[in-house]
Amino acid sequence: MIRAVLACVALLWTTAPAAAPDPQLAAAFRAAFGRSGSVVVKLTGDEMTEQVKFKPGALVHTPFGPALLAPGEVVDAAHVSAGKMGVVYLKRTPRGFAVAKRFVPAMETGSFGQIGKWQVSHAFGGLPIVSVEGGGTWQGYTCHWTTLLELASDKPRELVTVPLYYNNAGAIQDGKRPTTIDGKIARIVPGKSFDVVYSGARKFSERYVRRGDAYELAGGGETKMETC
Repeated sequence: MIRAVLACVALLWTTAPAAAPDPQLAAAFRAAFGRSGSVVVKLTGDEMTEQVKFKPGALVHTPFGPALLAPGEVVDAAHVSAGKMGVVYLKRTPRGFAVAKRFVPAMETGSFGQIGKWQVSHAFGGLPIVSVEGGGTWQGYTCHWTTLLELASDKPRELVTVPLYYNNAGAIQDGKRPTTIDGKIARIVPGKSFDVVYSGARKFSERYVRRGDAYELAGGGETKMETC
């Protein structure tokens, strides 16, 4: 009887319909990139030329109009290649969306051509913030960090990059205990400050305060968090 119930549960889970695509997001992506689904864009920087595949991410409503987020992954990426986050500011017209300003990419982070998790937050103040995770492993050390990208009216701006994870398991000798430290952003005071609370091998917290168009460590100096 129990096996039959579990089989039914598994069947229900596997046959559940996928969420319907957002037609507004799809329309915004077509307006920004000229086609649906995904698009490969050639980006030429100071040191390399990359083919980057952008996909629809989210349509964010800001005080100055809609903004399209489009995460990008580098095709045939090397370890040193960073993932991308594209941002396109749009305006509404009688025919749909039109491009107002284009920032492709608006920021780069991560390794092997990929960014990590990302999300949109309205907790930091009057403008939306996109928190984008980057990270990777170098010579046995694994680190993750989060960059806060503010969708300001003139352009997206990086406010701060905060280290949030450290692990040295791949760099220590056998038999030794690895060091792991996790950080979480907490106690956000909109437009003013937030804390990063660390746990694991070391427990401590650091406060970041906003000064102009950036966040800085309260009291100045460097973070106490281990980094790669």
